[in-house]
Amino acid sequence: MTTSSVSSGVPRDSARTVLITGSRAPVSLALARLLGDAGHRIIMADSLRMTLGSASRYVSRHYRYPPPRHEPEPFHAAVERIVIDEQVDCIIPTCEEVFYLAQRQRTWPNGCELFAPPWEMLRQLHHKGEFIELVRQVGLKTPATRLLASREEASDYVRKLGADTAVLKPAYSRFASRVLFVSADHDLPAGMHISPAHPWVGQQYIRGALYCTYSIVRDGAVRAHACYASEFTAGVGASIAFKHEPQTDLLAWVRRFVAPLRYTGQIAFDFIVTPERDIYPIECNPRATSGIHCFTDSDRLDKAFFGMNDSAGHGTDNGTSDCTDDGTSHDASHGAHLGVNRGESRPIEPTSARPAMLTAAMLAYGWKHPRRIYWLTQLWKGRDVIFRWKDPKPLVAQVVMLQGFWRESRRRSISLMEATTSDIEWNGE
Repeated sequence: MTTSSVSSGVPRDSARTVLITGSRAPVSLALARLLGDAGHRIIMADSLRMTLGSASRYVSRHYRYPPPRHEPEPFHAAVERIVIDEQVDCIIPTCEEVFYLAQRQRTWPNGCELFAPPWEMLRQLHHKGEFIELVRQVGLKTPATRLLASREEASDYVRKLGADTAVLKPAYSRFASRVLFVSADHDLPAGMHISPAHPWVGQQYIRGALYCTYSIVRDGAVRAHACYASEFTAGVGASIAFKHEPQTDLLAWVRRFVAPLRYTGQIAFDFIVTPERDIYPIECNPRATSGIHCFTDSDRLDKAFFGMNDSAGHGTDNGTSDCTDDGTSHDASHGAHLGVNRGESRPIEPTSARPAMLTAAMLAYGWKHPRRIYWLTQLWKGRDVIFRWKDPKPLVAQVVMLQGFWRESRRRSISLMEATTSDIEWNGE
């Protein structure tokens, strides 16, 4: 592996040594490239030997640690040894290993920062029912949500729906892989296991547009922010195309939520926005998500993580990205209603108008979009999040890695998507 050189954009005494964990994920590769291009030294690690990050030219060294879900103590010890040996300044988790890293209460060696909130906050945000309760406490609107601790409770909940539709999903889950849309005449699947140790939530079904946001936050202040409409997905699950669409009311919502928590870390939300512009949060991911793909090198995302030059953004304004006197009056008034600090620094937002995408997934799933010409147009315009001419090896690593996940899915009779996180996910243990 070669070490990326320090660019002219970052003075050598300001360059950090950054440990990015979860190097299997496309978001971790994007982060390594963004920070590496800005001149920082990148170390990556994962419980897999071959990953996207392990093949990238932006990575000085790649480590393999024990799987955190199965061997948490050896995992902690391995990460601590990496921090010491590589003199790491900051650990940036990207996947669910963040839950295991945050469980380590003592400080990290050499003053190294874990860029994540405390474990108890992570747990509440990851739990789909407790997250909604946190939103209520802040004073923001929420969908009607009920915690379900048994099949009997779930059946009773469904029976009382009447003509309405609701959503059932595990309190701890990912990729929307187990979401059920139910009505009163719906029979619960035979294999649906619900217990106090493995609760589900029932939630009001709301019609509207689905938006996803990704933010970098320090001490409750949003330092970078991306927002994209969930137009193309793998089935009913994760988005596979990402184009920043400034939504000032959603940015205002995020600010209103994270400020009282004094949140520090990466955080992402899924929202339903009704035609009347009512905002309903659906769930929270207190870690990296695909919104990071909206950013490019010129956005200097490293400033958001490290607070360089005492500025996270491109100036100070009312917290909007492209507000005009006559074009966004509703969003502006809605932002005021949400309690936006009018003097808050403007966060870094993506400047590229070109959509980013998982091209293979767009080819496999995107053609099902009802607007076929629109899909072809976006596919033609898009940039792949894995392949880059000056860093081509991760594309080959992706094939090798997916073969390993496929074998694991066959061996354990689980879906391919579930196999990608089976050794790192955290489900309330």
